[in-house]
Amino acid sequence: MTETEVTHLQGFNQRTVVVDDISVAGTHEPFVEHVSFTAPRGEVTVVPTDPGIPQVALALAIGGRVELMRGRIRVGAGSDLADLQLRTRLVDVADVTAPEDTIAVKAVVEEELALAEKPAGRAAVAAFLEAHDLSDRATRPWEQLPAGVRTSLLLELGALHPMVRVLVLAGPERHGGDQTVWLETCRRLAETGLAVIVLTAAATAASLPADLASADDTAHDTADDTAYDTAVDTADEPDEADPAADADEPNLPKEPSA
Repeated sequence: MTETEVTHLQGFNQRTVVVDDISVAGTHEPFVEHVSFTAPRGEVTVVPTDPGIPQVALALAIGGRVELMRGRIRVGAGSDLADLQLRTRLVDVADVTAPEDTIAVKAVVEEELALAEKPAGRAAVAAFLEAHDLSDRATRPWEQLPAGVRTSLLLELGALHPMVRVLVLAGPERHGGDQTVWLETCRRLAETGLAVIVLTAAATAASLPADLASADDTAHDTADDTAYDTAVDTADEPDEADPAADADEPNLPKEPSA
């Protein structure tokens, strides 16, 4: 294998998401089952998913927050829960990472900056809001921002963490509003090299531009897997470790919004 090929697959190693025939157990039947897709770095991948609990369960699975009933998920070389938790950011997942509607805009920004391990003091929050022309709305309830703006802000804030390689946006259609706003943000963040996964209802997925990758278009190739595994062995490039990550604690507590 040439040095160029190894370098290319090292990029795959760090940021491409492979979801291989996964199911997540529910109370009486699986919340999601037999889901497979590949989300390449630098692209927005749309995965049609039933609203509500199925979207939440699939997001938690991709982010390494729940055990799988079957199948496997990996972000590059990492497939254990700690790796998935380290490299993914779950964006606006209902009842998990979604901010509460009544919290002030500035409080949401402060919380998200802190989660991204960025300065989150008064000056940093004010600078972020000013850069987004939202200084005059700092004390307003989060729900008073337009839906597309709220989703876009959460995407941008989620991408700030230095170890994040994957953004998982769950159910943006539930807020209504203009979907082109958050979609443009997804595209822009993907252009930075992130893998951006959008879990959305089938009707919404069908209405999105045809140039986006979809789960049906991204079933992964076992030949690519073989080349990938060979490149990882050849390159011998270890993944960064997070000493705080705990692979024995798969269920991530709800992240507070303020």
